[in-house]
Amino acid sequence: MIQATERALRRLSEGMAIASGLAFLLLAIFTTLDVTSRKLGGPFSGITDTLAAFVMAFGATWSLAQALAGGAHVRIDVLQSLYGRGMTRLSAFLALLTTTVFSGVLCWRAWLVTLESWSIGAYVPQSLVTLRLAWPQGVTAIGYSALVLYGVAALALALVAPRPEETA
Repeated sequence: MIQATERALRRLSEGMAIASGLAFLLLAIFTTLDVTSRKLGGPFSGITDTLAAFVMAFGATWSLAQALAGGAHVRIDVLQSLYGRGMTRLSAFLALLTTTVFSGVLCWRAWLVTLESWSIGAYVPQSLVTLRLAWPQGVTAIGYSALVLYGVAALALALVAPRPEETA
């Protein structure tokens, strides 16, 4: 059950990372066309900065769970080479636990901010786009939620079924 959940969350995080990568690619193309058109005296959108901010928030948070699932998170431990198998496993578990707890705090606060923005009817400030602020904030909160869900599943999996390289 835990392994199936972890695999499903891993696939979800891969899809989210692909979506965020595609968003960055489309943003780069849009920005290039917009700036080139402006330089050549043609029309320009005027929303490049706003769009870039939305894509940055979306892309940065939606790829975090994939980074955790793929082991791309950074852990600096100068004593790692001196540890035995048990201490290495414990330090890896504690690093994952710390990351998950911190992510939980970020997720919780992101949802509180999103709900507050929705309740007061806030709109994106200084933008040519009329958009409720809760929408981009909610997208960011979804990314943090995926990170927390994957972290919890990875912690549960580490407790019940250690990876083969950790037991060898």
